[in-house]
Amino acid sequence: MEIKIMDGALLSDMFKAGLANLRTQEQTINELNVFPVPDGDTGSNMRMTIENGVKSAVETKNIGEYVTSFARGVLLGARGNSGVITSQFFKGISLVLKELETATIRQFADALVEGYKVAYKAVVTPTEGTILTVCREAIELTYDKVTDDMDLESLLKMWIIQAKKSLEETPEKLAVLKEAGVVDSGGAGLVTIFEGFLKFLGGEILDTEIESTGHGTSQVKPVSKEIFNADSVMTFGYCTEFILQLLNSKCDPAEFDIDEFVKFLESIGGNSIVALKDEDIVKIHVHTFEPWRVFQKAQQYGELVTLKAENMDIQNAQTEAEKKAKKQKEHKAIAYVAVCQGEGIINLYKDLGCDVVVNGGQTMNTSTEEFVEAFKTLNADNIIVFPNNKNIVMAAEQARDIYKDANIHVIKTGSVAQGYFAFSMMDVDETDVDAQLENIMAGIENVTTVSTTRSIRDTSVNGVVCKENEPISIVNHTLVASDSSAVNSTMKAIATVEDIEEKEVIVIFKGQGVSEEVAQELQDAIGAKYPCAEVGVIDGQQDVYDFILGIC
Repeated sequence: MEIKIMDGALLSDMFKAGLANLRTQEQTINELNVFPVPDGDTGSNMRMTIENGVKSAVETKNIGEYVTSFARGVLLGARGNSGVITSQFFKGISLVLKELETATIRQFADALVEGYKVAYKAVVTPTEGTILTVCREAIELTYDKVTDDMDLESLLKMWIIQAKKSLEETPEKLAVLKEAGVVDSGGAGLVTIFEGFLKFLGGEILDTEIESTGHGTSQVKPVSKEIFNADSVMTFGYCTEFILQLLNSKCDPAEFDIDEFVKFLESIGGNSIVALKDEDIVKIHVHTFEPWRVFQKAQQYGELVTLKAENMDIQNAQTEAEKKAKKQKEHKAIAYVAVCQGEGIINLYKDLGCDVVVNGGQTMNTSTEEFVEAFKTLNADNIIVFPNNKNIVMAAEQARDIYKDANIHVIKTGSVAQGYFAFSMMDVDETDVDAQLENIMAGIENVTTVSTTRSIRDTSVNGVVCKENEPISIVNHTLVASDSSAVNSTMKAIATVEDIEEKEVIVIFKGQGVSEEVAQELQDAIGAKYPCAEVGVIDGQQDVYDFILGIC
């Protein structure tokens, strides 16, 4: 397929194909995690990020309109570090294309350059040997070969060749990848997306149907009987939108009079009308009490590609209810949002004074949009956020940059244990945000986290030999120990903690499936070896990790 001019419809098909190809490799990419822990989720994070972009994008031939709406979708749907970086990459692409109706291949190449530049800017300390390197080197080593008569397929082939070469070299740039024997998972995800683009251009049929996984950000919410019921009277009508493909069998598309169609909409009481015609495609937005008449009229000229009619009385009632609920919610100088997983840990955070606990973590990284929605429920001047996972910090920071109704402060907590100590050591009634932030940082600066889980494969990392399904332990973010016993592995890890003999408090969060007897065994072993420390057990009920320890 020789294409030298790109439009929004083409880009839509490409992104859908990229998503479809990513879906086929999702689990393989998940398994490229450096540590052999059962929380590899880069493939899933990137899939859900792109999926939200595809769902949110406006179907139009105007490439600027399409890519802008797509970029906004991936921004809000971004999950995990790779998802956030990917969203910034496509944001950069949109900045170059947003004012264009169509784009040349050179303009698309310019967009790829801006994509990697924006992605790099989003990371405070960019690390080479990651997805950043792949998206940069792929276009840097391709750009000088771009010519004015080049077609899109040729550009993508060159980009993919260089990207794969860069991906294969990531272990040479990042030692932890080399030791684990894997390439960078985020880079692999990006290559997979672009390979989907190329497959589409080559005529390969991919399954582009988007299935509902229950994790999407655009789910239909049930309507309360208090909002709309058998006694309701329509006041606002329906927000009606559709895209119409004009058909030669029904009309002469070139002669279709958009102004006449607008007059019809006005004649049936339609208002807030937006009507656009682009060659043989018509896009309509109208508020009306009779959407069926609008659709019926449209079908005289062609067939509907997409359509929706949303009850604005329900929308209005829901909006007013949300406003009322927010007004009724006590105004606070400072509110708190935390990400936790495990019923016991979630309840603990609520008891400690956390206003909103978002259920998420290792196996389901919280998205930018989920943070924004959490912020919207609060009536506060300042909101302090505890991501409690290094892979969620960037999504929280991206949400901070989007949300404007409060001052958002993201604390870079790497675990629920760090967040727990922060809450335990601060005064939730404090109203001076600067003083509270000082309290929080003092509470977490000396906290060490030890996590014990099960290896998902035979490997060696940081000199630690791991066997499949054997307990392994991580101190902060470094794998340090393994053993046939979870208790023994944890004790080995604790022994590596700097100044462990001087630590005063050790809190153990017990995971799902861990018996009270095993938890007691660990508590007793710690108490016997470190008698100066106060040791406690909390039934966290978290999955993935048998034990999460906070040591301070």
